[in-house]
Amino acid sequence: MRQNDIQLHEYRILESDSNGHDFAQNRRSGSSQFVSSQFVSSQSVSSQSVSSQSVSSQSVSSHDLATAQPEELERRLGLWSGMAIVIGTIIGSGVFSTPSLILDAVGSAGMSVVVWILGAAVSICGCIAYMELGTMLPRSGGEKEYLDTAYPRPRALLSFLFCLSSIFVCSPSALAADSVVTGTFFVYAATGRASGHSEWVQRLIGVAVAVVCTLMHGFFVRGTIRVQSALTAVKVLLLLLIVFVGLVVALVHRDSAAATSQSFSHAFAGTSTHPSAYSSALFKVFFAYSGYTALNYSIDELKDPVRNLPRAALGGLFVTAVLYVLSNVAYFLVLDPEAIRSSSTAVAGVFFSKAFGEAVGQRVVPVFIGLATLGNVMCGMFSASRVIFEAAREGYLPLDRYLGSVSGFQSPLWALAMSCVLTALFIVTPPPGEAYSFLIDIGGYSLWLFYGLSVAGLLVLRHTRRDLVRPFRAWNVANGITIASALFMCIVPFMKPESEDGAIPYWAAPTSAVSFVALSGILWYVQIVLRRGIELSYNARNQEFK
Repeated sequence: MRQNDIQLHEYRILESDSNGHDFAQNRRSGSSQFVSSQFVSSQSVSSQSVSSQSVSSQSVSSHDLATAQPEELERRLGLWSGMAIVIGTIIGSGVFSTPSLILDAVGSAGMSVVVWILGAAVSICGCIAYMELGTMLPRSGGEKEYLDTAYPRPRALLSFLFCLSSIFVCSPSALAADSVVTGTFFVYAATGRASGHSEWVQRLIGVAVAVVCTLMHGFFVRGTIRVQSALTAVKVLLLLLIVFVGLVVALVHRDSAAATSQSFSHAFAGTSTHPSAYSSALFKVFFAYSGYTALNYSIDELKDPVRNLPRAALGGLFVTAVLYVLSNVAYFLVLDPEAIRSSSTAVAGVFFSKAFGEAVGQRVVPVFIGLATLGNVMCGMFSASRVIFEAAREGYLPLDRYLGSVSGFQSPLWALAMSCVLTALFIVTPPPGEAYSFLIDIGGYSLWLFYGLSVAGLLVLRHTRRDLVRPFRAWNVANGITIASALFMCIVPFMKPESEDGAIPYWAAPTSAVSFVALSGILWYVQIVLRRGIELSYNARNQEFK
């Protein structure tokens, strides 16, 4: 680690573009202790220059000199832009598309709303736990950093398994699901029909969406952040409009709203009692709430992360949770349960058609919903590429000098391209008919496996690394709820449901996710043990010249 010029007795972050970058480097160099109270001052630039000159005098090759110069992404995210990324990542296709799937699973309108409330409570608990992890270890990479620190033996095993699962399963499956739903609403606007159109047209539009988002993030970084913020505003306004319409129906047109009496007069009639039904429903709900960890993957680009990370993440999640619950109540106030079930993944489009008539509801509003889900793909692509970027620099992936590089446009261009290709593969390969639900389930299983391990690792670190400074401390009850939820989500999917009507068996998604994790263990042995990926990584090469 570079020699620091300033030692701080209290934990704080210097408000400059270099703050926070060197926090985790001490661990990588093999030191037995984090120097969590030290950060690099602006004077370290000059010492780095001297170091570069000494390297030249020792006849180091030009390639080594290139790798000696640290390429870092700029700290361009403040509190509001960070909160916009959190809200934009959370609000995606889920709230506009999954209510029909959740209703099918749990069987009643009342239980559907309860599941959304439960999902909000569990997500807030998980977010609180991740705020302690993110402020304790303020470096991009998310679970990669947390698992590596909490479980150091076998070396980098769990962090490697997470990175490969996130890169090859969790992120591309979620991005593919959102991209397909974006295509669904654009086709809905073009045809005026919520169903009956070609699924491959939706998929091709989804591929185009992924490519456009990649190009924007790769070549127009600052402009794309502004576009993300604008599309986040569109999402929030759409949800506020859904809530407003529901209130009007409930308060003004209550007597003539047949849907209200059908949905809530017997709110819990037909409620399922089988655990697998709630596992399936919660996967969809948690998919809709996923994204509150988005800034944990890009802390190196967040200004004053210790202060802004908890505010942006918790604030964004709370706003979204309130809108989600009220939006689902509004759906059931305007639409009867059968209309919701038959809407497939275009619930919001059918809702607006009922509220405003076919001209507006089928032609205009679906365009804005499509733009809203497009914004989610943009935010998700941003986070996914940062995991690839950090994993490559750590030596977990081959071609690290490409995947871990920063382009002249101040973006991880190769990492973005890889994320785009994987997303496109997930869009086009699943069998037709049940692709959306399958993508949610397979990505959600892997996600919850590592959520649970990360929060359990937080408890481990409280005992094994008492020296680490914790500016934010999570409540034990929040940690316990998150771990218990993770166990539920990892065990129940293997239980046979009451009825199985689909072409894809119930065990396919969790088995696929577990199989990939097992395969990743073999790849860990090849890449980390045999090929010595960490010792030969970008970070290791860069460390030698500091």
